[in-house]
Amino acid sequence: MKKQIAVALMIPALLFGTGSLGQAVTEAAGYRSSTVVPPAQKVIQAGKKYMGTPYLFGSDRSTTATFDCSDFVRQAFKEGAGIILPGNSRTQATYVKKIGKTTTNWKHLKPGDIMFFVSYNGTKATDYSKRTKSDPRITHNAIYLGNGKMLHTYSNKSGGVRVDSIAGKHWEYRFVFGGSAFK
Repeated sequence: MKKQIAVALMIPALLFGTGSLGQAVTEAAGYRSSTVVPPAQKVIQAGKKYMGTPYLFGSDRSTTATFDCSDFVRQAFKEGAGIILPGNSRTQATYVKKIGKTTTNWKHLKPGDIMFFVSYNGTKATDYSKRTKSDPRITHNAIYLGNGKMLHTYSNKSGGVRVDSIAGKHWEYRFVFGGSAFK
């Protein structure tokens, strides 16, 4: 009777691959389960490993000892997805626009999208009311993480590569557009 119960309990594990016995049988049969990480998440993971890396405007593109915003975004995409983006935030914005998956509402972005901003002009929404929406001068970019957060770098005082919230901050008012760098 005990033998029949044990066999009855093993059959679902063998058939459905549940538990360690199911995993062992699955692997023994030549199948291996693996988690596929989407390219956008790989970009985010690559970027997060540089948390705290110091900011330097016009940083040396041949080293990861310091970053400016566009160099940081470029490095994360290079390491995470094998995409070599252009060298500065304006040319990266042009690259993303050519792909055509853009939005002017940051709330519609997907994790891994690149965000583009105008220069800092104050902390209130009214500080940005006169900006030219038709042809704004892009001066900053970041990687959207989801949940209203972005990964970027912007000054020595900020502590280098960091995560910031967007909503209700000057980042929200400075945001011009964002989109995917994936074709």
